[in-house]
Amino acid sequence: MKKRWPVASLARALTHSYCSSTTTTTPFPLKHVTKSNFDSALSSLRHHIRSADFVAVDLEMTGVTSAPWRDSFEFDRYDVHYLKVKDSAEKFAVVQFGVCPFRWDPLNRSFIAHPHNFFIFPRQEVSIDGPAYEFLCQTASMDFLAKYQFDFNACFHEGVSYLSREQEEEALRYMNSLYEDKSWDSWGDLKEARDMPLVNIADVLFTERMKHRLREWYDWLLRDRNGRSSFPGSSNDSEQQFQTIFYKMRPAISLNGFTSHQLKLIQLVVNKHFKDLVYLRVKGENSCSQHLVVYNESEDDKKLLMKEVKDERRRETEMKIKAAIGFRHVIDCLSSEKKLIVGHNCFLDVAHIYGKFLGALPLTAEEFISSVNKYLPHIIDTKILLKCNDVLVQRMKKSGTSLFSAFSRLCQRIAIGSKSSHLLIQPSVKVEIEVDDNRFVFPFSFSSSVDISSN
Repeated sequence: MKKRWPVASLARALTHSYCSSTTTTTPFPLKHVTKSNFDSALSSLRHHIRSADFVAVDLEMTGVTSAPWRDSFEFDRYDVHYLKVKDSAEKFAVVQFGVCPFRWDPLNRSFIAHPHNFFIFPRQEVSIDGPAYEFLCQTASMDFLAKYQFDFNACFHEGVSYLSREQEEEALRYMNSLYEDKSWDSWGDLKEARDMPLVNIADVLFTERMKHRLREWYDWLLRDRNGRSSFPGSSNDSEQQFQTIFYKMRPAISLNGFTSHQLKLIQLVVNKHFKDLVYLRVKGENSCSQHLVVYNESEDDKKLLMKEVKDERRRETEMKIKAAIGFRHVIDCLSSEKKLIVGHNCFLDVAHIYGKFLGALPLTAEEFISSVNKYLPHIIDTKILLKCNDVLVQRMKKSGTSLFSAFSRLCQRIAIGSKSSHLLIQPSVKVEIEVDDNRFVFPFSFSSSVDISSN
């Protein structure tokens, strides 16, 4: 059965996210999302997307064109136009992403809308080969964001980070290559320490002192296997640089108060002079690194310890990669639910969505269209709809196809704030905006309907 949605109702729904997404003070309520409330917002948004009839999206970027000759024109060939859009999507960043699921309630003849405004910022939270993130900023775009009170602090400090699917796969490949190597040196720090020469007398004296203290601890450990007496060096060490503890049921020394250079020298001493000791860097309390020297009773015990630590690090790395996916969870939800995505003049938006959250943009327009169709098969661009649908063309007349023009023409009651009689006699539809279980009702007028499924 084809759905018949009121033209003005659809237009109002489509313009809502865009009219309010960049401003801090807006006549329409919406849910602002940063990394502090992202998890809870994502959980509710998934539910709203599953039950939605369509989802409106809009992006705010740090720029549009990197050079005057890269501006897009209506007479551009489609392949040239794509290359210009591709260049823009690759060079500029997305700093705000509006997502608004709409569900039609036929009993109350109203749309239930759940507008979400995500601040996003690309941080390099996992180790991936290649340079750090970088992007361009266009003066006009930044001035536009500032004019509409865009919160740059919220974006840079609290913006939700993300990994594309391609970046996630690359990070997992890098992790697998790292931890599948059977050599401890390849993923520990021993190789670096072994190759470090002692270039000055201070390093020589320090390594001799550490060798003496480790030998003292090692001999004490062998003499007192039951652990009944305390290590004599600990009680006299005011800075408690050497603390005897147990790590995975094995005696160990916790190293505190040493510089990074000194720690490398200690690694060198352990690796060169103590075959029954292993130097480890593990995650301690408050996610801080803890440097340990651990005693092993045999070579088999040493291999077992290395495997335990390696498996633990691998799990931690996997969790870190999964946590770094961030905002891409929203895109994955839109893709898996195969919902109708609605935007206005959204070719550039779709290119950003693909390039930021899926993978590198294809080289040709044909490849791009084919790839996008796999992930987001149902997309409506309201700017094209305003040009192609006969009813909307008649309503818009010669007023243009911008969002402002569409809003003024199709959403008259809200646009002019009027309650004149000629508007009140027209049928009305409600949009109920729900934010954090609070509902706000916005009635507006329309005068005709269109079967959008036939266009």
